This record gives sequence, structure tokens and C-alpha cells, in this order.
Amino acid sequence: MLNYLPFSSLSSLSSISTSLPLSHSDMSPIYPLSLFIQFFYCSAQYSSYQNEVDSLRFFVIGDIGGIPVWEVTSVQKQVAKAMINRSKGVKSIINLGDNFYFTGVMSDTDPRFNTTFEDVYRDTAIPWLTIAGNHDHFGNVQAQISYTSKSKLWYFPSLYYNKVYQEGNISVEFIMLDTIELCGNSVDVQSGKIWDVIKDTIKKKWNGEKMKPKDPQKAEEQWIWLEKTLNNSKADYVFVGGHYPVYSISSHGPTQCLVDRLIPLLKKYKVTAYFSGHDHSLQHLESDGITYIVSGAGSRSDQSTAYKDRLKGRGITTHWHYPPFSLLHILSQLGVNDGGFVELNIIKNRTTVVYLNKEGAQKYASYLYPRWMAIPNSDLGKSIDEEL
Repeated sequence: MLNYLPFSSLSSLSSISTSLPLSHSDMSPIYPLSLFIQFFYCSAQYSSYQNEVDSLRFFVIGDIGGIPVWEVTSVQKQVAKAMINRSKGVKSIINLGDNFYFTGVMSDTDPRFNTTFEDVYRDTAIPWLTIAGNHDHFGNVQAQISYTSKSKLWYFPSLYYNKVYQEGNISVEFIMLDTIELCGNSVDVQSGKIWDVIKDTIKKKWNGEKMKPKDPQKAEEQWIWLEKTLNNSKADYVFVGGHYPVYSISSHGPTQCLVDRLIPLLKKYKVTAYFSGHDHSLQHLESDGITYIVSGAGSRSDQSTAYKDRLKGRGITTHWHYPPFSLLHILSQLGVNDGGFVELNIIKNRTTVVYLNKEGAQKYASYLYPRWMAIPNSDLGKSIDEEL
């Protein structure tokens, strides 16, 4: 990244500059020292400015998987266009699962890799750090992992993994989990039939409080890996991503398995935020100093706030939720109403989290801070609107 010393910084140097002699004979003995001081000052100013402008940008999105009725929803196309229009300078896209509704893919040559992903997002031209959602686990998740070698965009090296980014003096680590292996699969719509889609929208079937992992040994191996990875992290910002939400006010609500096992780790290692999809909405929640961001509106949206009062009673603060009420809600699974995604703009001392709708219009924004910075409790979870 190219950085330039601004004019204001250059002009400030005049306060220490000396008058240049008219001839060599007029040079004072301290002239070389004066040049050295000016050079050192310029270098310090330039280095300081570099530190100020070092930045990293990412998108966070989930539930992009179209539907079998039509393999790309109308909302998905609009969200993709908005992302493409804002993608200059973005390092990666954090993709939180449910990549192919409703039953994943069966092989790495499945045509839906093209119709639902490549053809839609090719012009983003940046890597998609991908994990699986519950619907992907109805198919062959290993096929999605294998597809990594066939695509310039798709990055899914293993069921769970971490990725570190460094820009100047900023370090950011993403730890990507498979919450289905950790907690088990949910009871959800598994058919592409129109009536089943609408029926599931009207009456969600969720067992988030009762789920158990299919293979407890593999789940435990992932928990051990997660704590080791968190313990080893030296990054300024650490973001953990999984498909299932820890907390959500929308249709699916909280995931008890993650409440019991993940929250203690998020607190112990001062994780910056937890990202999830699963619920088809944008949410900003906070509890005990941990920020929870839901970004699952990549191809459709759900206005439900079914769990808001219940979570409020447990001390979880809901700062913001999107979308608002719409008469099209009954058709939300068809992807004809609204959608959106999240953008992270990261500098050394602060991250701005921007929540955007399907047209790419900013609806809300908030701040996050590096792990080493002591933030007053009054600032935790504070939105930019609240600050202004």
C-alpha cells in the first residue's frame, strides 16, 4: 500500500527549518546537523502517518446459498452488486455458511458452484474465507473443501481453520469454526418445494437448546484446537466466526452449546467479536463485554425478533436489528424482500463496523477496539449514532 505525507505535515516542518545559506561560504558549521535533524523529523512524521493510515477492510456475510427453485435469489443478486461496488481495497470476504440451500452439494463438480457462487460473485475478485452451515452438512462438506483447489475465490481449506492478516502495524486474525460439528445439526427446511419453504418461514423448527454433536470426540478435538489457537494468537484483533449464533433475537435464537462452551473462551482470550449467520438478519448484540454480530442476510432476510425479550431478561443488550417489519415477510425464504452484509474498516486503534442493506446503503455503524486497549464499559457496544 502506498502512503504519502500530507501537505499539512510538510508545511509543519517549517517550524524547525533554518534559512538556507546563499552560498557555500555562508554555510555555518552546524548546517549538516540541521539537515540531519530535518531528515530525522521528516522520517518520524512519515512513519507516524504511515501508522495512522495502515488499514484493513473485510466484508462479513452469511447464508448466500440461493434456493433450488431458482439458484440465485433476487436479493442475493442485489447484495452481490453492492459488494462488488464497494470491493476495491477489501482483503477478503468472511463467508459464514449455508452456501447452497437446501441440501448443500454432493461433489466438487456440482454445477451450483457456478450458478450460485462463481457467476454471482466473480467480480468481487477477492478470496472468500468460507465455512459450512447446517444446510451444507445435509450434503457433502468435503466437496466444498475440495473445491478450494478449483477456484480463485473460494477458500475453504478445512472444516475449521484460522487466517492472519498483517498490514503495517495492524494484525487481524479470523478463527473459523464448524459449529455443526461442535453442536450438531438443526431441524430445518430440507426441501426445495415452495410450500415447505413458506411453511418453514411461518413456523420455524429449531432445537438450539437441545442439540448435541453427532461425534462428541471430533467436537472435543475442535474445542481443544480452538483454545490452543486463541492462546497462541498475538493479533490486535481476533474475530471468531461460526454459522450458528451464540445469541440472536431472531427466529433461531441462542445456541446453548455455544453459550456453555464458547462464551468462556471468548472472555478468557478477549476476543474482539463473534460473527455468525443462520438467522437471516443483521444484528448487533453485546453481553459482558463481548460483541456478537449476526450477518446472515446474504440471500434473504427475516424480520423476526422472537427472542428479544427473552435475551433482554438474561442481560443481553440488543443494539440494533435489521430488517424492519415488511408484509413480504411471509415470502422471506424466497429472497424477494431485503438483505445485506457487514463491512469492517480496521485501523490500529479502532474498527468501524458498517451494516449495509442490499443496495449497499449504510443503515447502522458501531465501533470495536483492539484486545490490548482498555475501553470503559460505557463505550462497549456503543454505536456511532449513540456517540454522535
